Amino acid sequence: MRLRLTLFLFAAAAGKADAGLSIAVAAPDATHIAWISVQRLGEFARERGVELAPALASSAGQSVDAAALKVVPVREIARTLPELSALELPFFYSDLQAIHRALDGEFGAALKSSARERGWELLAVWDEGLQLMSGNIAYTDPFHLRGAEFVLLREDPIAEIELRALDSWSRSARPDSLIQLQKECLVSSRSASAQQMVRERLARVHLDVTLSRHHYEGWAVAMPVAAWAALKPSQRDGISAALRALAGWQRDRALEEEQAALRALVKDGMTTHPLAAETWQRYRAMQPDWERFLPAGVQPDLWRRLVMLAAGASSIGAHLVPRVGTPPRETNPRTP
Repeated sequence: MRLRLTLFLFAAAAGKADAGLSIAVAAPDATHIAWISVQRLGEFARERGVELAPALASSAGQSVDAAALKVVPVREIARTLPELSALELPFFYSDLQAIHRALDGEFGAALKSSARERGWELLAVWDEGLQLMSGNIAYTDPFHLRGAEFVLLREDPIAEIELRALDSWSRSARPDSLIQLQKECLVSSRSASAQQMVRERLARVHLDVTLSRHHYEGWAVAMPVAAWAALKPSQRDGISAALRALAGWQRDRALEEEQAALRALVKDGMTTHPLAAETWQRYRAMQPDWERFLPAGVQPDLWRRLVMLAAGASSIGAHLVPRVGTPPRETNPRTP
């Protein structure tokens, strides 16, 4: 009897070990770039002797192991790590390459340092893409944005400031179905990644997609500092090495997913409209000083440093970084 019990406990322990390190992925489904990237990460990690056990964690009310490695939208984890809001500045990064240069340099190191101070190990930031503008008009001229209404599906202070600066409206909505969302968009526009537009089936209600590429949509790979420290050194080393090996592949695959989504939108009847470089610069010039986007809980000096580091890596002119003590520039004072 004692022998059978010992064998049972040994088998249970072995089964737990084989289960691998838990990863909670806040993707909507298994076709999303975040989930695809985690699957590929698992292959790289296995080659380095680390087993991962990913699970979708997007269902409302679903319990998630507090110690699990997490893959979540930057916009979500920025509520806990507000410094990451520097990745979401509108009309700040001219393209994905500018974001990559920032993340791969001092700016990325500063984000990781600030996250660690708040109790999180920020291991990587993955691409989804850049937001575009969807509606029933091409937003290729500032005149077309005057009075335009955009639906926001979450609290987004940065988008609210951005849209006021463009002389547009923003309206919050919490639709409980795709049909309800599409009803909301019958008279309103959306700002989202191409993949999100496909998922929301906006081609049913919108005719035009403006390739504004103005707001980064990314995914953070992070873990509580205490949980990360509790891993075996071989696990930490293996995961870190796997993430480094994955970086280039992930960026390329995310771009492929974005291009495929654009083709799907066109196939469904939408027209894509490139945004001229000079018009993009005009939209950038309409934005307030970057200090206006300062998130709650972030010291102004740290925010300025983050923005300056990102600007330097992105080859943005020094005149576009925040000016300490500059009075806020007036934007559209109207409210919906």
